[in-house]
Amino acid sequence: MILNPYPGLFVAVDGIDGSGKSTLTRMLVDWLRLEVFPTPPDSGVTGQAVLETKEPNKDGPFGKLIYADLAQEGSGLHARNPMRFQELFACDSLINSRDNVIPHLAKGGIVVSDRCRASMVYGAMTQEQIKDLMAMNQRIIGESFIWPDIVFIVDVPADVAMERLKRSHRDFLDGHEQFAVLDRTRNNFRYLAREYPNCVLIPDKGDRSPESKLAFIQEYVQEFLKKRASRVVEVQDSKNQALWAIT
Repeated sequence: MILNPYPGLFVAVDGIDGSGKSTLTRMLVDWLRLEVFPTPPDSGVTGQAVLETKEPNKDGPFGKLIYADLAQEGSGLHARNPMRFQELFACDSLINSRDNVIPHLAKGGIVVSDRCRASMVYGAMTQEQIKDLMAMNQRIIGESFIWPDIVFIVDVPADVAMERLKRSHRDFLDGHEQFAVLDRTRNNFRYLAREYPNCVLIPDKGDRSPESKLAFIQEYVQEFLKKRASRVVEVQDSKNQALWAIT
């Protein structure tokens, strides 16, 4: 992995399926866009300072393969060889990082990702295999393997996540949305948070509202930005005119 070398800020929200990470990502993006880094109304800019991404991309070539495989109950590559299955995620992440994340960070923008390569821990049957997964991701993604400035990991017990998934009224739970997989992966995420940089656990035993978790994230992001207060980064348009300033 490469710690973010670009002027922009890279934030990811991760955790097991059913942890509420997608809801938190959406809330965080809305807060950043509305209250922290809004696009000036008179700038004539159609883009925004805050870019939201999601991995894997369901509409991308590798995302389609991933979700088709997860739909195969117990017979897909995800069940036969979880580590090999993670190669598809790494290829999907390469496209997102190269085409979306890096260009936006290079301009000084903010990227908020619903999942990042921290989710590779789904492929580890033991915590010792996480190192091997990191090496595989580095081999596939190469110089585009940018690690976020902050990785918020929503730490939810597997039984709480399963109950939330069942309440989502979906007719089918895929191969990653099974208790044994979620329980193993939760422990893998906790190990990752101890061993790898920039990871922040957000404990949730099922008794925390999305708003309380968002408040924690907001406070953490604000403190992080204060530490970078001496470094002013300007996002510039094609005419080299500043559109946003991150202070």
